[in-house]
Amino acid sequence: MIVLGTHKAAADLLDRRANIYSDRPDLIVLNLLTGGMHWGFARLDDLWKRQRRGAHEALSAQTVKDYFEYQETESVIMLHQMLTDPENFADHFSRASTSLALSIIYGWPPLLDSSHPLIPLVDQFNRELLVAAAPGSFWVEFKYFKWMQHLPRWMCAWRRNAEASFIRDSAMFEKLSYDVQKQINAGDEATSVAGKLLQDTGTKGFFEAAWNLASIYSAGAETTAGQLAWFMQAMILYSEAQRLAQEEIDRVVGPYRLPTFDDYERLPYIRATVKEILRWRGVSPIGLPHRLIQNDYYEGYLLPKDTICFVNNWSLHHDKTIYGDDAEHFNPGRFLDDNGNLKSSIVDTRDEGHASYGFGKRICVGRHVANNSLFIHIACLLWAFNITSEVGGHSDLPDSLQCKEGLIVRPSTFRCNITARQADVAEIVAQAKADKGIRDCDTVFSKGMNDHDAMTNTPSVSTT
Repeated sequence: MIVLGTHKAAADLLDRRANIYSDRPDLIVLNLLTGGMHWGFARLDDLWKRQRRGAHEALSAQTVKDYFEYQETESVIMLHQMLTDPENFADHFSRASTSLALSIIYGWPPLLDSSHPLIPLVDQFNRELLVAAAPGSFWVEFKYFKWMQHLPRWMCAWRRNAEASFIRDSAMFEKLSYDVQKQINAGDEATSVAGKLLQDTGTKGFFEAAWNLASIYSAGAETTAGQLAWFMQAMILYSEAQRLAQEEIDRVVGPYRLPTFDDYERLPYIRATVKEILRWRGVSPIGLPHRLIQNDYYEGYLLPKDTICFVNNWSLHHDKTIYGDDAEHFNPGRFLDDNGNLKSSIVDTRDEGHASYGFGKRICVGRHVANNSLFIHIACLLWAFNITSEVGGHSDLPDSLQCKEGLIVRPSTFRCNITARQADVAEIVAQAKADKGIRDCDTVFSKGMNDHDAMTNTPSVSTT
């Protein structure tokens, strides 16, 4: 195993030699959890190529513009929830991420409730995957203990648990795809990602398509919510950044309407804030492992076939030679020039300014959706609210180095004071909600759940 701790080393190997550094290690437990069908963790084979190609077409930089309306709608619902229940802001972020994924991928109407039963199911699915992908989680993953995979099943709780999870999760994701397939069979126009993939693959490729969609869904429902939690903490700790962002929003948007994607080009500080939160506290500080498929030489070192490569994103993102002496601090201004416009991006970051989305053929296929979601959510949050640490008359600043550990990290639980910036925020948000046709009856759950629904605890959904 090697750890890459500089932009140059990571780009030299994982980008410029991507053909031999883009495989994944053979993670035994994770493959049991997914049946080997989750392309985020799959080996570099024909299945991965087919699934990745389909995902890329659905989430390209041009295609994701079709999702702006969904993302603006989720921001409006999120603001409404924050006004009525600010203490549970993290739950509202999770709802928004899960709801957006359901809308884009499966064509669902927006979820209006942060306690929707599908949210913890997806969270559980993601947690199991990330635990299984983390180095050292299971003895059977170590080279000298791989013989454990041949033990009788009754001796291996890890195998039984993983296989049971695969059955449960397959049922859930097949049900989501089956609902779309029924619409296609009925002659409805398939505008969702699922509709397009299922039409392209046909019934013979249904299971593969269902897990392709599951791979997209699981990634989109977790990471954006985590980044928004770090954003809230940054606003508490760096009030000057909050002030500058709000000044830009007030100047461009004004007090009488919410930000939209039409404001995108005129909000460079908000776009810089998106880059900075992904740099300062990216949710994936060591990324996912790459596997070398043949012997290679780099700067005098022999790197043997099957070497596992991790990127120390934390090291890359806090490199003072690249980001300046204040690299430990949150400062969106580092991405702006003297005129307040975005600078040319840092070399080897694909115009992102950071490495949070990965490298080479394994770069995050949903990064354009993620960037857009962070932009509109952050712009709307700062338009509507002041975010401070004062709760009950006391100011308790969180420690930004404390987090919930794992391959995807969130900040440790913290409290903050979220207050409307002006008296008519609630009225403007309510009007925006009405303009978008968001009503409490938009999501209707069937009282009768068929066997498939009962197995997955996933309600049938119809739109009004």
